[in-house]
Amino acid sequence: MYSVVNAEDEKCPNGWTNFGVKCYKYFPHSVNWITAERFCQTYDANLASVHNKLENDLLLSLVPSSTRFWTGAQDGEQEGQWIWSDGSPFDYASWCSGEPNNAGNKENCLELAYSSNRCWNDLTCSEQVAFVCAKNL
Repeated sequence: MYSVVNAEDEKCPNGWTNFGVKCYKYFPHSVNWITAERFCQTYDANLASVHNKLENDLLLSLVPSSTRFWTGAQDGEQEGQWIWSDGSPFDYASWCSGEPNNAGNKENCLELAYSSNRCWNDLTCSEQVAFVCAKNL
């Protein structure tokens, strides 16, 4: 005897966007990084990680063009050693020119869509910006 997995079981929750094996959702609330990560965890998700240009472009497509938002990367444990909150490898980056710069020796969290180039920037984790959560299908 065997069971068949219904295709409906493999869909993202209502309001979430499927891409690959993950579901993504933009939240417009401006909160600090840890609050955003904890909020994502209530959905069995994490702040989004980015592993290639396609994922980066997908996140940008989910968010209004002038909006800065948190991703799941931080280097608070060891400066310059960026890690994703979902435990995946930090194997892609799209930093703005001159970033990450750890301005004031206190920028340990990664925001996306900084400046008109919509690139990556390190930011003080207590800043309040929007965020995108990602969860596995």
